[in-house]
Amino acid sequence: MDILNQTLFKIGDSSVTFLSIVAFLVIIFITILISVGLKYLLNKKIFPGYQISPGIAKSYSRILNYLIILSGFLIAVQSAGINVSILFAGGAALLVGIGFGIQNIVNNFISGIILLFERPIKEGDFIEVDEALGTVVAISARSTKIRTNNNVMIIVPNSKFLEKNIINRSYLENIWIEVPVNVSYDSELEKAKEILLKIGEAHPKVLKDPKPSVLVSELGESYIKMKLNVCINEPKAFAVIKSDLSLAIINEFKNSGHNFPTPKHEIIINKE
Repeated sequence: MDILNQTLFKIGDSSVTFLSIVAFLVIIFITILISVGLKYLLNKKIFPGYQISPGIAKSYSRILNYLIILSGFLIAVQSAGINVSILFAGGAALLVGIGFGIQNIVNNFISGIILLFERPIKEGDFIEVDEALGTVVAISARSTKIRTNNNVMIIVPNSKFLEKNIINRSYLENIWIEVPVNVSYDSELEKAKEILLKIGEAHPKVLKDPKPSVLVSELGESYIKMKLNVCINEPKAFAVIKSDLSLAIINEFKNSGHNFPTPKHEIIINKE
């Protein structure tokens, strides 16, 4: 027993023995078991019973997981005979020493915690980031994984979601698609509007209520910009539906004799 209690090294005024190391490892092991068991119980048994969506359920369970791991670690340190205040003081000194080297990591970790609490995005959401459309697969401590429609996995640092504008197309049940179209000034605007509305109403995935609409949004130098606005309830089909509408507009305008305007430049040659 004297060997088990023999001091191996010291942390501040606290002595670390073989027995204290064993106690530390046992508590960490038990903490991990509790964390994994509670996560399974919440996601498989409790949350489904309260009809909580999978994305929100995973956010809640991950937050609890972090808290349990942190609490277990602190209890293990204390049980090992190490003064926790000394550990914090040493950790603070370490953070200052490392400085900017871990600033980005800490920023992403804190951003991940904020994402889990505020839930501007959650697992299963269909979002747009840097002009890429995809589904949120997982939100981890440092980064978020997004699977695009082309089955490409994008790993985005969590801080990016708080620093830049991210479009969450799953935030609302119904979303709008804007399809801009430039028509020339000599076009029959009412006829062009009629064609756009017909195309919007004909698409099988465009909602009938609210109905599609057409607006004039800009008067350019050589064109009039019109916008076909349609509402859908399938966010993941956003890109496909917009492409369908754009192709239909091109084909229908060509068949009806409507020409898309091209920029015209007047060159004046001054001969002296």
